[in-house]
Amino acid sequence: MKIILAIALFATVAGALLSTKTLVNIDNTIATAKETARPANVKIIKITTPNCADCFNLDSVVADFKKQNINVEDEKTLVLDSPEASAEIMKLGIKKVPTFLVTGENTKSNLESFVESYGEITNDTFVFTKVSPIFIDTKTNKEIGRVEATIITDSSCAKCFDPKLALEGLKKSGVKVVNQKEVAWNSLEGQKIINNYKILKVPSLLLSSDIDLYENIKSSWPNIGSVEEDKTYVLRNLSLPYRDLEKQQILGLVDLIYLVDSSCSDCYKPDVIQKPILKQGYGLGIRSERSVDIASTEGKGLIGKYNITKIPTFILSPDAKLYSNLANDWEGVGTVELDGQFVFREMQSLRGSVYKDLSTNQIVGKAETAPTSIETKE
Repeated sequence: MKIILAIALFATVAGALLSTKTLVNIDNTIATAKETARPANVKIIKITTPNCADCFNLDSVVADFKKQNINVEDEKTLVLDSPEASAEIMKLGIKKVPTFLVTGENTKSNLESFVESYGEITNDTFVFTKVSPIFIDTKTNKEIGRVEATIITDSSCAKCFDPKLALEGLKKSGVKVVNQKEVAWNSLEGQKIINNYKILKVPSLLLSSDIDLYENIKSSWPNIGSVEEDKTYVLRNLSLPYRDLEKQQILGLVDLIYLVDSSCSDCYKPDVIQKPILKQGYGLGIRSERSVDIASTEGKGLIGKYNITKIPTFILSPDAKLYSNLANDWEGVGTVELDGQFVFREMQSLRGSVYKDLSTNQIVGKAETAPTSIETKE
């Protein structure tokens, strides 16, 4: 009986201790959850650059910071060159302004992601460091991030790649471009630039070293160009057509012939159906285009020369081979002749568009939705 009572007493005490420990753990978990959910109490100091109209928009990033789980106890603005701003810059080693600082509970867990992504903690103060150009360098007190652009032009090739479109894209992405100028490739200045940077294709685009400050451009530039020893960015991988300075000719200009039958009013129109695909889908640079009727002497000659059995069709001049996507798709829809001409042959890729079979002199098919690619689509 004594043993049984002892065991019962022990079990009761152990259960009480276990329950107490469990309650403590629960209380701790609740307390931790409440602490995590509690907004961080912080104070914000903005250092602004009112004399720099093009400088980074600090207000937008501060607004994003305020969307975090925080309680702003105090916020003030310091103007660059004021004694207070200069003291903060010196104390925290700030290199770029405008910026903002955060004191208080800036290491709280609910701010960890923002802090790691946008700045660093120095002397218990969060310093926003992801300042995009344009900004002021605190050492030189100069505005940094203005990019000079030089466009190497080729007036004799109106349909060549246009670097100005690429430059406009950079501007829209936030690059501040100043002193934009155009230089003819065959001018003295143009030849000097071409020789200095060993440029092999024109038109081209050169950007000054400040473009290096734009991280999105810097990271993607190796895919389209080079960075020279003087930090000049040179565009080299051009879309066709362009002038090849080594071959001394313009590459990628294609002549397009539509072979049609004027007696077939229901037949599809290649200039309406296929030309947009060639230009927009494959980027084809069309130098010239013309229609040839199969009843003409030239039309009969083309039919005989290339053994064409289905019309309407179209023929591309040999430079079409330079467009790799088109050349790859062409294997399924046409032939490349001994003289390099591309002849379209497979009408089934047109999803039932009306055409004439010259071997039977019969009209085939009925009009359906136009294709979006030269290649046959299931």
